[in-house]
Amino acid sequence: MKYRAIVICLSLFFATIAHAEVKQVRLAQFGQSKFLLYLPLYVAMKAGYLKDEGIEVSLVFAGNDDQTFAAVASGATQFAVGDPIFTAIAAERGFRAKTVALLIEKLALYGYTNSKEIPPIVNPHQLSSLRVGSFPSPSTTFTLLSRLNSGITPPMKIVQGAHGTQLGLLTSQRVDIALDLEPTVSIAEAAGNRVVLDLGRFTEPAAITGLMTSQKVIDQDPALVQGFVSALQRALRLIDTDRAKVISIAQGLFPDIDPQIIERAFDRLRLSGCYPKRVEIPEQHWRTSQQIRVERGDLQKIQPLDVAVDNRFASKVPSL
Repeated sequence: MKYRAIVICLSLFFATIAHAEVKQVRLAQFGQSKFLLYLPLYVAMKAGYLKDEGIEVSLVFAGNDDQTFAAVASGATQFAVGDPIFTAIAAERGFRAKTVALLIEKLALYGYTNSKEIPPIVNPHQLSSLRVGSFPSPSTTFTLLSRLNSGITPPMKIVQGAHGTQLGLLTSQRVDIALDLEPTVSIAEAAGNRVVLDLGRFTEPAAITGLMTSQKVIDQDPALVQGFVSALQRALRLIDTDRAKVISIAQGLFPDIDPQIIERAFDRLRLSGCYPKRVEIPEQHWRTSQQIRVERGDLQKIQPLDVAVDNRFASKVPSL
């Protein structure tokens, strides 16, 4: 009996220590709901990879890309997932922040329509004069769509709509093509709409989505940053190697959606090549993302990689 009591006490003691070592962090995410595009983050959470690093994440849906980064800049969250170029924009304004991991390296935005007259878009010039729905400026969607539009004569009309309103823009006949993210695209397709546009085929690989944090967090708790980056690398590896398990996780994220729709949505994303093999940010990807923002006037000039990117954590993580 005495031995059993000692075992119970020790178990409680070590459980208390383990619980105390779990770091509670807040993370701002682009949008107002979960997107399949952000599977690296969700897989890291649901597969237990963040837990293995002693990290527990609370998601905060922050809205547009600038609002997502603002959550980190204000200290409301320790991390943010969204367009990472805002760390470069912040650097020009005197705020020290870094992108520490790459989650998405190729655009995975798809356009769907309810018109029988619009053919599959194989050339950007086919978008001429069409009304195309977009997330609001300064989102990645709006920025890249505007860049594409600069080479089209006469140009398309870009119709900005808040997150979650793209299908409504189409059904109310305010746009001819609605651009959206998965799983909304596959839901719209299952409802009878046609997917006619893959915006990714007209854009270069770039730093589309990344994990951002402030220099203050990096300086105060580098082990926390390392743990987060390491968990994301494991998630990317799982996405690349275990389709069945990742689909199961994805279906669990959206229990109210037909599992077959989620499966089709994931396969569309996987085939798009949007997920990188590694979390390390390639210099050319970063340069491409900066060039787009320089052209838009959001960034004054292209910076050296290390001004707003910290690859030290990613470089320590094995490819697995």
